[in-house]
Amino acid sequence: MAASQGLEEAETKNDHGDYILEPLSLPESPGGVSAVEGTPSVPCIFCEEYLPISEQNQLLKHMIIEHKLVIADVKLVADFRRYALYWKRRFVEQPITDFCCVIRTNSEASLEEQDSYFLLCDALPEDRILREKLQQQRLREILEQQQQERYDTDFHGSCMFCDKEFTGNRSGLLNHMANDHAFNIGLPDNIVKCKEFLELLQKKLDSLQCLYCEKTFRDKNTLKDHMRKKQHRRINAKNREYDRFYIINYLEFGKSWEEVQSEDDRELLDNQEEDWSGWEEHPVCAVCLFCEKQTDTTEKLYVHMEEAHGFGLLKIKTQHEMVNHLLLCRPWCHLIPTQYLKEPH
Repeated sequence: MAASQGLEEAETKNDHGDYILEPLSLPESPGGVSAVEGTPSVPCIFCEEYLPISEQNQLLKHMIIEHKLVIADVKLVADFRRYALYWKRRFVEQPITDFCCVIRTNSEASLEEQDSYFLLCDALPEDRILREKLQQQRLREILEQQQQERYDTDFHGSCMFCDKEFTGNRSGLLNHMANDHAFNIGLPDNIVKCKEFLELLQKKLDSLQCLYCEKTFRDKNTLKDHMRKKQHRRINAKNREYDRFYIINYLEFGKSWEEVQSEDDRELLDNQEEDWSGWEEHPVCAVCLFCEKQTDTTEKLYVHMEEAHGFGLLKIKTQHEMVNHLLLCRPWCHLIPTQYLKEPH
């Protein structure tokens, strides 16, 4: 992008301390519809241009070229429609320079040859708060949908590998594919938008595409043999297309599951001087095998079971270990009469 190429030599016009903060109010109705009736659409922040949400990149290009607006880290915006609507309203209320830094490209050239762009990013506190609120709102909606799917008994679907039909809860189909076909896309409780997820995978298989390496094959039998022999009966974890189907990708603002798991623990070394005094654990609780008696140590439990129930667990354990030692470590142990193996000597 022309704007991003000039960021290295950008000159900031506004001081962030001058930003004006007001209580955030998210739009209730996220925009109009596109040319395809009923398809959600995203508005341009400055003009009457509307594009389907699937053409978001085209809209961003339009705003850069026509209106000189660059939105930083747009992929981290949880709901771009509401984000665009919010700033569309705010830019009507106040000048854009109250919110955005001005980036001047070709700053060493003459004024006629310079281009100025407006940068909207989360360095502006209002933008940061807006992004976090959108993230929280999306998380609430996703958790509500997941809860509905977990207890939905009207699910209907068929196995992608044997065409077996399943009705009731989605877990039946997912567990069947994992257990009978070694195709595991994750625990049912970690998945959201399950029906859409399965339809996407089925569409890929119908187009003769391997779900893991994503190569396309000439016929169904060749595809099946490939996925079986190459052990490709799984999805590609690096395919960002699948991120929206896993709850973990909605939990932390601006991070996917892969980024969370790859975080470097070395950053924790800055807190070396801290001790463990703040780590409080509940005492270990051991429960008797025969009654409801509980003790805080296993040693006390051994004594209780032997005295109250005549069950010497330690004695049995010792006998078992001795027999295992004789059988595994002494090649001549089969010559020992059986009665000598019953009681310790």
